[in-house]
Amino acid sequence: MSIASTIKDTARTVLYRSGLLGAWHRHRNQHALTALMFHRVLPAGSHALAQSEREFAFSLEGFGRTLDFVTRHYNVVSLAQVKAAIDGKGQLPACPMLITFDDGWRDTVEYAMPELKKRGLPALLFLATEVLDLKQPRWWQDAAVAVLANPQTARKLLQALGMPADASTQPGYSQQVAAKLAGMPEAQRRQLIQQADPRVLQEIADRQMVSADDLRQWTDNGFDLGGHGHSHSPIAYARDPRVEVFDCRSHLRALGLEDLSLSYPHGVKNDSSRELLTEAGFEVVFDSNPCLANVTNLPQLRFDVPRIHLPENGWTTRNGRIDFARLAMFLFFRPVQGLVRA
Repeated sequence: MSIASTIKDTARTVLYRSGLLGAWHRHRNQHALTALMFHRVLPAGSHALAQSEREFAFSLEGFGRTLDFVTRHYNVVSLAQVKAAIDGKGQLPACPMLITFDDGWRDTVEYAMPELKKRGLPALLFLATEVLDLKQPRWWQDAAVAVLANPQTARKLLQALGMPADASTQPGYSQQVAAKLAGMPEAQRRQLIQQADPRVLQEIADRQMVSADDLRQWTDNGFDLGGHGHSHSPIAYARDPRVEVFDCRSHLRALGLEDLSLSYPHGVKNDSSRELLTEAGFEVVFDSNPCLANVTNLPQLRFDVPRIHLPENGWTTRNGRIDFARLAMFLFFRPVQGLVRA
């Protein structure tokens, strides 16, 4: 570590331990909603964590430490409280936080849920509803990510999808790949993935995504549920956006949900997506804009509630462990969306 980095770390640590950062946060973010976005939570040293897309995976110990930080600096709220604030029927406490998970990974129930229960914290799972119907252990989306990470296998997959060889140099190409695969029958998409890399689907032996029983355990313990599209295709790029939205709604209704919420798959959205979601009866929709939300203007953000993807990496860790001072710097200073300026 350079001398400059050491000085910065020391300054951060001193400011945090002195209580100055926390005091500033309580003043500045008193009326700002922080929504955190998680994906996977897995034990350190596990085969599953080693094979995961590490940008979107937390170690179990790191997740627990993050929750300890959260309980120290925030009032964690439920989806119902956020919706009430949006509808003008309730107020959020000071420094509110909403904890969310995307996709429907089984480890959300197996590992994240006990840590949340231990601390009495509510949370919201955004489910790509198709995963309940899939039978194979490895989720096709996870397998596709592994294929795209290797230039040789990525080239084969792009060719099979009719995409140009240089597509990988274009912004948002992985979302386009996801949309093309998601629009196919499961057998066809898995065939294309396997042709690109014959081993990738067999590298995972245990089911990755939640089953109906897993989901029942989540909701029976009082945790909230929303949609994340049906197939996990970006709605704006989907082969049939209406089917993507309304199939998601049908599955959520079948699970007994009355108030419908959703997070945009891959964070991709446009005006047509909002119109479809409005027509389908979704009432609160979250995006991936890494900002805080001014609680006063939450009604105007009903279809664009920002969320912050929180990684376990150099931004948030020190010496391989979640560092509270770095977490504070990562979260407390975020711009506030919907802020009214005098």
